[in-house]
Amino acid sequence: MKKMLLIGSHLLLLLLCMTTFSAVAQKKIPLIQALDKVSAALGTRFVYEASLLANKTTTADLSDLKNKQVEEVLKAILYPNDLLFLYVDKNHYTIVARKQKSKGADQLQPDDDVTIPGDSMRQLRGKVMSNYNEPLAGVTIRAGRYAGVTNNEGDFTLRVGPQETILDATAIGWQTVHIDISPKNGLWYPITMQASTSLLKEIAIVSTGYQKIEKSQLTGAASTISAKDYDQRTAVTGNFLENLEGKIPGLVYNSLSKELSIRGVSTFDAVKRPLIVVDGFPTEIDISTINPNDIISVSVLRDAAAAAIYGVQASNGVIVIETKRGKSGKPVFSLRATYALQAKPDFGYLHYPGSTEYAQLMKDRVMLGGHSRRIYRYGAAIDPIYELLFRVKEDTLSADEADRQIAEIASYNSQADYKRLFFRTKTAQQLDFDVSGGNEKSTYLLGINYVGEALTQRRSDNQRFVLNFANTYKFTDRFSFDFRAVYNNSVNKSGKAVPYTDAPPHQRFTDEQGNALPSFYGPGKESNSVRSVAQNEIIKSLGLYDQLYYPYEEPFNTTTKINLSALRLQGRLNATLTKWLTLDVGGAYENQQTGNGYLRTEKAYTVRRLLNTRAKKDPSTGRPLFVDLPPGGIYTLDNIKGNAYTVRGQLNLNKDFGTKHNLSGIAGIEQRKRTESGIKSSYFGYDGQSLINKPINMQALSQYGSPAFKETGLLAATFFIEDYFRETSLDRRFMSYYAQGTYIYDNKYIATGSFRIDQSNLFGADPAYKNKPLWSVGASWRMHEENFLKTVRWLDNLQLRIATGFNGNVPSTVSGPFLLLSTIINTIPIVPVASSEVLSAENQSIRWETTRNFNVGLDYALFNNRISGTVDFYNKRAEDVFGAVSADPTTGFNGYNANTASISNNGVELMVNSINVKTRRFNWQTQLTAAFNHNKVLKVMPTDAKTSVDMVSGLLAQEGYPINGLFSYRYGGLNELGQPFVYNRNKEKKVMNTNGDQIVDVDFNDLVFSGTTTPKYTLGLNNQFSLGNFDLSFLFMYYGGHVMRVQPPDPDDVAFSYPLQGATNFWKKPGDENHTDIPGYPVSGSPGDYDYTGRYAYTFADKFVRKADYIRLRDLVLTCHLKSAFLKRSGLTRTQLRLQAQNVFHYTFSGKDIDPEAIDPISGERRLPVEPFYSFSLYTNF
Repeated sequence: MKKMLLIGSHLLLLLLCMTTFSAVAQKKIPLIQALDKVSAALGTRFVYEASLLANKTTTADLSDLKNKQVEEVLKAILYPNDLLFLYVDKNHYTIVARKQKSKGADQLQPDDDVTIPGDSMRQLRGKVMSNYNEPLAGVTIRAGRYAGVTNNEGDFTLRVGPQETILDATAIGWQTVHIDISPKNGLWYPITMQASTSLLKEIAIVSTGYQKIEKSQLTGAASTISAKDYDQRTAVTGNFLENLEGKIPGLVYNSLSKELSIRGVSTFDAVKRPLIVVDGFPTEIDISTINPNDIISVSVLRDAAAAAIYGVQASNGVIVIETKRGKSGKPVFSLRATYALQAKPDFGYLHYPGSTEYAQLMKDRVMLGGHSRRIYRYGAAIDPIYELLFRVKEDTLSADEADRQIAEIASYNSQADYKRLFFRTKTAQQLDFDVSGGNEKSTYLLGINYVGEALTQRRSDNQRFVLNFANTYKFTDRFSFDFRAVYNNSVNKSGKAVPYTDAPPHQRFTDEQGNALPSFYGPGKESNSVRSVAQNEIIKSLGLYDQLYYPYEEPFNTTTKINLSALRLQGRLNATLTKWLTLDVGGAYENQQTGNGYLRTEKAYTVRRLLNTRAKKDPSTGRPLFVDLPPGGIYTLDNIKGNAYTVRGQLNLNKDFGTKHNLSGIAGIEQRKRTESGIKSSYFGYDGQSLINKPINMQALSQYGSPAFKETGLLAATFFIEDYFRETSLDRRFMSYYAQGTYIYDNKYIATGSFRIDQSNLFGADPAYKNKPLWSVGASWRMHEENFLKTVRWLDNLQLRIATGFNGNVPSTVSGPFLLLSTIINTIPIVPVASSEVLSAENQSIRWETTRNFNVGLDYALFNNRISGTVDFYNKRAEDVFGAVSADPTTGFNGYNANTASISNNGVELMVNSINVKTRRFNWQTQLTAAFNHNKVLKVMPTDAKTSVDMVSGLLAQEGYPINGLFSYRYGGLNELGQPFVYNRNKEKKVMNTNGDQIVDVDFNDLVFSGTTTPKYTLGLNNQFSLGNFDLSFLFMYYGGHVMRVQPPDPDDVAFSYPLQGATNFWKKPGDENHTDIPGYPVSGSPGDYDYTGRYAYTFADKFVRKADYIRLRDLVLTCHLKSAFLKRSGLTRTQLRLQAQNVFHYTFSGKDIDPEAIDPISGERRLPVEPFYSFSLYTNF
């Protein structure tokens, strides 16, 4: 070891000596002479003040200049002399001093006189703003040989000679401005610059996460959203996905269901969501960790050529997010504050009947349907209307008196009180603050984001804090390090949601003093466990708990608290090995811990009933003994901990060969691992104040039977161990080797290729299945660079792209090559024993899903880029898709998952950008995105015989139809007995019966394919207007080509569900079938009796399927850019006020009574619609 250190010290000393000797030996030459050599060798031109270069020299190596990058040469020449160079245009640079000795522009006022007496030089001042009313930093200001640059606020100062009369303002991506600076025009010059769309087009960059590529070099389908376009809408609740809607063709996001897809769905069992990449590394933690205010660009990779580099993770597309970095300069603070309001939901949309109609349905059920008192034996609670009707049938009450009392009861409707007691106006606040700064060696950004929501449902609140830090450090010109850290903590609290359908509309929740009243029903409209008031008095007299159900008290006594903490750390070291080769070594580590706390106090209904029905009876006193389950609350805590890491080493190549050849690419190795463990534990007899809990008799509680106190009901409350105790574990590992290359010839012809091998522990050790090779190839022709098109003046860009390749997917369930077991403790025997449950059968032939992609695209730009866009045609075919397979029951399994299916997605995507009007004060731009997707199941293994109900309820995929295909019965109406019937394909009538010995059913070929519930067409139309200091934008979304089922009115829903308006118009007697399709009550033993499953013929009838096409005004945004002398004196810049309205209008093509976003498209059940969301925001920098 000592010898190694000695040798190393000698080598280091020798290196230092050689470096010193070389530096001394280098010849000093004047700086002006050095710049002349650079100009002659590289064809560059420089603008500078002669005094800046006077008496300055350099020892930089100026040999072999033609093989060096001009920026590297200038750094070596200028930086040691405290000089900087500014890019003005191609091969044009301005040289300025590193430090300005004169008074800064931010210290000058418009009335300052900075002319030095006796000095012919003039000091000009000004401010450069964009046509979007934003200050522009880094703009080069030049007058003859005098030049300067604007600061972060767009301010500049420039000393010029008396002979200079024209000032130029230039910047990449902006049109050059020429200003007359004759002495008569004074010393203050405000400048407004217009965006140059043609220049911006040339430098558009797409980030793949592994590399950044000019969009013009892509052969695949990818789209990028800039920070300005992304920030057009405020993500009030902090969900970054909302801002992507309508901006990316082929991307579909449902804000209610949170479903996200790109180019359709290509799997049944595997991961369906696109891969999300943040700053170059995939993320496995909650997306709430991503702060929308930190996003500077979003790239969406849609096909194999763009996304195949991610291998088996990329089958569903990739969303690549780039976040803010620090900027060099003095600290800049940014503040954003938002406040939002949303009204209570509209219960009228649900079409529930009023109390009078509901009472009539109850009356019909008793008088016609045979509903009787016998199910209310043993002291069960009974609805007062049913009690009156039973008394009429028992001849203990006249029908007239019953009708009078029913009318009095039905005069009250609970909907208004329910809305008042359980709902409120939703409010949301968001505060975002960050500071950034640094110098040439190191930059930093520190930010914090807070989101607080008081949700529409009372006692439900969300809070989220996101803290992020970014730092870039440049060790030398060759080595730099980028580090990022994000910490997220969110707390979601909610009281138990009490559905309106738990009680009839004549049920009161509180008395006049606000005290909670008991319900006639239990949770879920259950009627067997809740006791009557009289029976409850008997129960309490026995020393047991109150067994009435008080809906108003439940949100206070049953609460859920979800605490999520997530940490993401990532770093990347970049080393420049040569001018054309760099090395990246880095990785990301993520940790997420979620604690789901579910607390039911001793007053919660489920706890009271569990205690009552599980109590033992003291044989001597008859009083209850709570020995198996102690009195007190029940607290269940489900802790889930996840860890993930990615480690990557990558070489980056970019080299020109002569003037016509360019080769770029990457090659690397990557290792990923994701683990997740969960432990659910419960505490009984729990006291939230003292944190005391007590033991239970798990064996006794696992027994199911009758309670010791029959007064509490016939059956004891269930106790399933898995509801209270569970432990899970997940371990997934991946190893990948990859390479990607791009060859460009003559800046016209582009060829790309990528190759990746993925390995995983999910598929055993067999190399045939463990290794998954994936590849892509593509080509592009930049036709507008051809000589025969260069003369077409109105054509700015025309590029043809074609690409094909493979990516894959991995299973999301427990399917695998090995027999997987779940171990549990079986407490049913006297002595508890360990037992195992089979989760997945052994399947050594299981392998990766594979998706083949083919894409043809065209990029275009016309009329000086006033019109631009893309068109893409694609075909995706997924093979070896995981599907359900029936198994021989004698093997111990009924079924398992295997690679048996295939799915295709074909479509076209379109994007059009147009600059309709562009003047100094008024601008109007439009963006249109459109997509069509046709999804089809090409092959699926048939499973065991199922009933037609399984097919119409959407449980089974069908070969030759879309994944989310909707099938319906050919409804024929009602026969003379009031029975619903269907037609088979031969027009034969059938009254279905799928229970018992006499099965009457239809097969798949008898059903009607109604369409798909997934939109085939999506269209986003975004218009942006700018007038003076005001911006206005609005986004219309269209979803179409799909269908939905609409729930029909059914009188039988009064029993266990909730009926809809019009349900009283059902069949009651022969002849009614001529004017109604609504079946009546099946009365047991009557000629018209029929099996209940026969009623599905009506529920899932083809006549209740509608087109689901709709248009929605997703957002309307008005922004005011505030500019005043007061704000300037206060140091505030880029101050904006924004008003935003979301979901204020929608139009459904099949009827205004339906909102396709507020309905279950398969069952037709209505949901509460999303109300308009109004927000007010303030943005400012200082």
